[in-house]
Amino acid sequence: MMQHHNLPTLQIGFNDLSVLRNVIRGYLAYSRRTSLPTQERQEQARLLESVYQRLVAAPNGAAEVHIHLQTQEIYALSAAILGFCAFVRQKVPPSQDRDETLQDLEGFRQKLLAMLPA
Repeated sequence: MMQHHNLPTLQIGFNDLSVLRNVIRGYLAYSRRTSLPTQERQEQARLLESVYQRLVAAPNGAAEVHIHLQTQEIYALSAAILGFCAFVRQKVPPSQDRDETLQDLEGFRQKLLAMLPA
C-alpha cells in the first residue's frame, strides 16, 4: 500500500467532486481529439485517470472527501483545468454564469498549485 503521510491532501466538497470529475472527463476527451499521442500526453492521461478513479470511488453523500495527490498529479490536474477552461471559452458564449464558473475553476487550480511543496 502507498504511503500517504507526505503527500499533499486535497479536501474537496461533494459538489466540487462532481465538477472535478466532469473537468477531467471533458479534458481527456478534448485532448485525445486535438493532441498528438505523445509520451507526455499519455502519462498525463494516465495520471488523470488515476485521480478520476479515486474521485469516483469517493463515498456517495460524503460532505467532504480527502484525496492524496502526488506532485505529478497536481500538475496534470492544473493542465486539465487550463485546457478545459480554454475549451469552454471557445465553445460557450460569454455570460455571467460562464465567467463565474471559469473564475471558480481558476481559484481551484490556484488552490491545487499552492499544495505543491516549496
